[in-house]
Amino acid sequence: MPVRIWDRLLGREVERPPGGPMPLGRLFFAPGGRLLSLNAAAARPGRYLAADGTWTLWDETRHHRDEGDFGHHAMPDDITTYIVTAVGRRLHSLVAQGTAAEEWLSETPLMGGADIDERLRPRDIDEVIGRCLPHLRAACHQPVARLRAVNRLVPASRARRVTPAAITRLTARSEDWAALRPNGVRPARLLDPARETDLDFYENRVLARLVDHLWDHVRGRLAEVERIEAMLDDVSTYAEDASGRPWRVSQYMFFLIEGLVESSARRTRAKRLREDLERLRNALVELRGPTILPGVHRHTDVGTVLRSTNVFTNDDRYRRSAELWRAWVAAKGGKGTSGPSNDRIQEWCESFTLYTGLLLTHALAQLDLVPEGPFEPGGEARCAGRYSEAVSLRWEQTGTFVLSRGGEPVLRVVPVPHALVASEQPGRTAQEIDALAAAAATDPRTLVVYPGQREGRGRLPLHVRLRAFQSCEAPAPPGGGRAPSILPVSPLEIDSVTRLARSLRWALAQHLFAKYPARIDCPGSYANAVADGADWIATSTNGLTVVRPPAPRELAAVRRRIGTLGHRTAQFMQRGGNAELVARLQDEMKAAAESLAELARCPLCRNASGDPSRTFQARDGSTFRSTCEVCGASWELRRCGSCDRRYPVLNGNGRDDGTAVESDGDAMDHRFGSEALSAQCWVRSTVAYCPHCGECGEARTLKNLRCGRCTGG
Repeated sequence: MPVRIWDRLLGREVERPPGGPMPLGRLFFAPGGRLLSLNAAAARPGRYLAADGTWTLWDETRHHRDEGDFGHHAMPDDITTYIVTAVGRRLHSLVAQGTAAEEWLSETPLMGGADIDERLRPRDIDEVIGRCLPHLRAACHQPVARLRAVNRLVPASRARRVTPAAITRLTARSEDWAALRPNGVRPARLLDPARETDLDFYENRVLARLVDHLWDHVRGRLAEVERIEAMLDDVSTYAEDASGRPWRVSQYMFFLIEGLVESSARRTRAKRLREDLERLRNALVELRGPTILPGVHRHTDVGTVLRSTNVFTNDDRYRRSAELWRAWVAAKGGKGTSGPSNDRIQEWCESFTLYTGLLLTHALAQLDLVPEGPFEPGGEARCAGRYSEAVSLRWEQTGTFVLSRGGEPVLRVVPVPHALVASEQPGRTAQEIDALAAAAATDPRTLVVYPGQREGRGRLPLHVRLRAFQSCEAPAPPGGGRAPSILPVSPLEIDSVTRLARSLRWALAQHLFAKYPARIDCPGSYANAVADGADWIATSTNGLTVVRPPAPRELAAVRRRIGTLGHRTAQFMQRGGNAELVARLQDEMKAAAESLAELARCPLCRNASGDPSRTFQARDGSTFRSTCEVCGASWELRRCGSCDRRYPVLNGNGRDDGTAVESDGDAMDHRFGSEALSAQCWVRSTVAYCPHCGECGEARTLKNLRCGRCTGG
């Protein structure tokens, strides 16, 4: 079928794949007009340009070939792939049934109890390892050997016999002569035939490869169990220190983790399995030592199907080792443990898009915005909540999501199923982030969501770690605000929903705050008459500026005054009435009052101010500050001293105690949850750095700069 190449980061069609490093899943095949083949298979609409490592894209129409490589670390760890794929299959059935978006909230974005039980359940290979490992150990310590005929160069006095090969070498090598005689030579060194032990043959190579395969298997299983234990520990820690987190965030998160809080049986199974795997790992460490199977080429490719040999048939140690090899091959071909085939990678890309949609529905619900209506590719779910402007989430056919407020797009969310930090190489991670930054569209702002683990980010240098986790309100310096936001998510991290909700809150608030102050165009005479005596209205060059939300009585008084202006003008002007102008002023004044009333509404508890003149304070430079009478939160609009753009700041429930904290993205998850609009300075908590340019006011004022963020660590 004919297809088009759609660049999901750029948000438009491209003629061919871009050069340089390209993340997995960046390009999408949309229905179109060209015949393309990916790795000799026809490219189909609705699929991603994704493959295991290298890829080749052939354009049948233009006879052009493009090639690339996603690298060895494009796919995340096995357990993340397993969980996200399982979630994706369940969500795919919901999409096929036309299930409403609000019903997606019943599906958890975390690793559920059933998934945990599945990963902690013993596998078939575990029983075979327990039975056959002693035989493998015995074969490695006392392997079968063969004698190989060799010729060693020894002194002539130690040679036991003279062979034709020794004579041939002696005639050609005069340096081996001791003396030259009339009837011949007296040799100094001769080749002496001997036999030596040889271990480098097929059966022993299989043993060496089997040890390496089991080592990789055990390490992978151990990493899975440790991540499950870490998630259960996070759940317990979250439940214990919930009092130190924003209570609204904790209340919602308890809903997600309610089935995991009391899981002592799972903890016991996980601990027992981890201890068994650690003992097995220690046993395999011994078999990987330099004294085991010396001289055997350990990395020789022996295939997967064993050849039937006398040693594997007659020697019990090798027969049991062959049984263990076959068990490993069967496990390698099982679900969740096989190598990443192209079909499996395609399913991973599709599942990660579905998983991101699930995270978005939960993140919106955390902001009191519950998506309603069918949620499917090509559709748009409207969000019900206490917002004056309509909020909706559109799911595009290309696997991206667009968040809109008041009918205007405010944020593009692009799921990129490429594990940016899996390689744990700072240089490679920075290079891949640079490629994302160069390709992402900027209008509206782009948020890239990718699979990433906390331990992988923790091993990166600070300046790279900040770039690998820069949500909308916390760009990485310098100039990080001009790049796309990059957010790691994982079904093993309970804060994935929270950090995504924080970015959505920023996008919605930034769109609303950017409309302050509300401006109304009208002639100067009208502006002076309307603004006379109203401290919430100011005159400007082109009309009126509404700087504070009015109380109902104040709005009613101004609207009566506008109506009076209309009647007087109609009476004394002989050139016709001004009914249209007066009607427009009435409508725009009402709309401006509603817009500023939304600014005066608390972003956290959604309480509407009963006395805006007391809680809302207009400031210089088209900025303001407002407070909530119910929950004590404060929010404001500030102006950046570097880029001169305005940005929102939120202090929820008085948590700004003046304490300076070096907070990267993970620390912000713990301290603020979703209740933040701009990240705090690491030196002075009363200062925030601009989400647009990434600059911090303290970096320009402090004589002795102590901030690790601004200095790069």
